[in-house]
Amino acid sequence: MMELEAATRRFHLWFRGLRSLRSDLRSARWSDDPTQLAALVGRFVAHLESYCAARAELDPVWTLSAPWASPAERGAAYWLAGWRPTTLVHLLYTESGRRFEAQLPDLLLGVRSGNLGDLTPAQLAQVDELQRSTVAEEDALSREMAQVQEGHGVVVVAPSSSGGEEQELDVSGLVRRVRAVLDRADALRLRTMKRAVEILQPAQAAELLVAAADMEIGFREFGLKYGSGRDD
Repeated sequence: MMELEAATRRFHLWFRGLRSLRSDLRSARWSDDPTQLAALVGRFVAHLESYCAARAELDPVWTLSAPWASPAERGAAYWLAGWRPTTLVHLLYTESGRRFEAQLPDLLLGVRSGNLGDLTPAQLAQVDELQRSTVAEEDALSREMAQVQEGHGVVVVAPSSSGGEEQELDVSGLVRRVRAVLDRADALRLRTMKRAVEILQPAQAAELLVAAADMEIGFREFGLKYGSGRDD
């Protein structure tokens, strides 16, 4: 139970940090100082990276069950103990389309905004490639977790007391395989965010990360309001 309490405190600390970073990015995303924006974007990515590193030390049972999350979060927002990496790409497309539509008259006049509605053809091609590769990796991880849940590779044959053979569950092997899948899922989430940030200009990346934080925080607040979760 002490490990669970520590993991829950770690989550709440991370979540408070997420709120703070969202506020900082919101204040600075239209700044004329790209160095400041790039530094804030880097802090946001590092915040996720440090949390993933901490999760790697946690019992995979707690990571997968996420008892600190509300039922609404676990049921609607979670894929292998967190958000789907492709969700970030979908969010990028959604925000880009919304911005593009709002500023279309200016774009037709040749006025560039520098925000997500102003993605270049080269950027769009890279985002498309990111989506394709991420979908493929997500599918592979989903298949692997399904195999683990079905007992593939974790059911062993052992001699029985009657002299025959019986099947036994290799519990330690099961835990190791679940841990490996969850670690790879977190690595994919982090890699997707880093690649998206690389593709975008600092102001565009800041806009995307604010939207991502809004989504994460929004699910949390919805779950706490309408589910049985609670915020400590």
